[in-house]
Amino acid sequence: MSTKSLLLGTIAGLAVIGAAQAADLPMTKGEAVEYVKVCSAFGPGFFYIPGSDTCLKIGGEVRAKYYGFGGTGFNRNDNRSAFDTQARVWFDARTQTDWGLLRSYFQIDADSNKLKGRGGGDGSRNLFTIDKAFIQFGGLTAGYAHTFFGLYDNEYGDTLEAGYYASFETVNLLAYTAQFGGGFSATLSIEDGRDHRVNNVTGNFAGVALPQGGQQVPDVVGQLRYDQSWGTLAVQAAAHQFRTGEALAGGIPIAPGAAGFIPHKNKYGFAVGGSAVIKIPAIDGWFVVEGQYADGALDYLGASGTVVANSDFFTTDAARVKGGKGWSITSELGGNVTPQLQAFLVGSYIDTSYNDFSAAGDASIKEFTISGNMVYTIVKGLKVGGEVAFTHGKLDKGFIFTDSNGRAHENYNQWLAGMRITRTF
Repeated sequence: MSTKSLLLGTIAGLAVIGAAQAADLPMTKGEAVEYVKVCSAFGPGFFYIPGSDTCLKIGGEVRAKYYGFGGTGFNRNDNRSAFDTQARVWFDARTQTDWGLLRSYFQIDADSNKLKGRGGGDGSRNLFTIDKAFIQFGGLTAGYAHTFFGLYDNEYGDTLEAGYYASFETVNLLAYTAQFGGGFSATLSIEDGRDHRVNNVTGNFAGVALPQGGQQVPDVVGQLRYDQSWGTLAVQAAAHQFRTGEALAGGIPIAPGAAGFIPHKNKYGFAVGGSAVIKIPAIDGWFVVEGQYADGALDYLGASGTVVANSDFFTTDAARVKGGKGWSITSELGGNVTPQLQAFLVGSYIDTSYNDFSAAGDASIKEFTISGNMVYTIVKGLKVGGEVAFTHGKLDKGFIFTDSNGRAHENYNQWLAGMRITRTF
C-alpha cells in the first residue's frame, strides 16, 4: 500500500468516527439574540431597555460660549471677556403602568469655566452640577425639579446668557398636579425654602450683618393653569418663611442689647404672579409675559439674578427686622425669521424696596435688561447664536456702588455681547 493510500484511508476513518460521535450529541438551537427595539409611544429617540417594558431616551448637548462683558466699569477685577464650555447629558426613562405613566429624569451639567454672576467674575473650573433629577408618577412629581411658580423660565427663557427677572430656581420639591379636563390643571407643590432664599449665606447687606436662620417650614407653592391650542394662562402663589440666625462675635452668640445683636424673628413672606402665552402660528412663535409681586420672598421675582445683591429681609436703624418688597415683569417675543433662523427679543424689569431702611428713608434697587439674540441652524443638531444685551440699574437712599477707587455711584450700566455654538444629539 502506498503512502498516499494510507493517508486517505486514515482521513476517511476519522471522518466516520467524528460523524458517529456527533450523531450521539443532543441537538441545540442557537442562543436568541435580543436586539434593541424602537419605542414610538413617547416620541422620537426612545428605545426599549432590553428585557424590560421601559423606554429610555439618552440625549446630550455641548455648548461653546464666547462673551465680551462691558461690565459696570467700577472694578478692575471684573472680567471684560469670558469663555465657557458646557456639556450636558440627560436620561429620560418612561414606563406605562396600570396606574399611569412612571417617569424618571436625570440631567448633569459639566462646565469648564463657569461664568460667575452677571458681572463676569472669576468662575469655578471643571464644575459638575445636577441640573435636574426627579420622578413622576401620574400627577406626582418628586425630586430636584423646576419650581412650579411661573412658567417662563422653564418653558421659554430663550436668551443665550442675558439675565431676566422671573422665578428661575431648580429646587427640591414634592408636588401633585391634578388634571380637570378642558385644559385646566392645578398643582400644589411643597418646596425646600432654602432653595428660594436671597442672600442665603451669612454676609453683609448694605453694611448690616444678615445671618439666615435654619429652615423650620418649607415653601408652599400653588398654581392654576389653562392650556389651549392658542396659548396658556396661569396664576401662581407662594408662601416663604424668612428668619434671622444667630449673630456671632468670635464664634460666641452676641447677647441681646449688645452691639451687633440681631433680634430672633420668624416671619413669613409671600409672592403672587400671573403668566400668559399667545402662540403666533405664522412664525411658529409666541409672545409671553409674566409678572409677580413679593413681600419677604424676593427670589420669586428673580432678584437673585440682579447685578446688585438683594435680600429677603433686612434690619432697620431701630434694629427691627423687615422683609423686602418688590415686583418684576418679563416679556419675550420669539419665532422663525426663516426655517433655519430664529430671533428672540426679551425685556425685563425689577423694582425692590426696603422701607425704613435707614434714617435717610426707604431704599430701593431698580433694574431693567433688554436683550436680543438670533440663532441659526447650520445642519440638524448644530446651531450658532449671537446676543446683545444692556442692563441699567438705579440705587436709592442707602445703597451705593463703590468702585475700586472708592468713588460712590447710584447708577450703573452693563453691556453684554457674545455668541454660542451648540451641538445637540
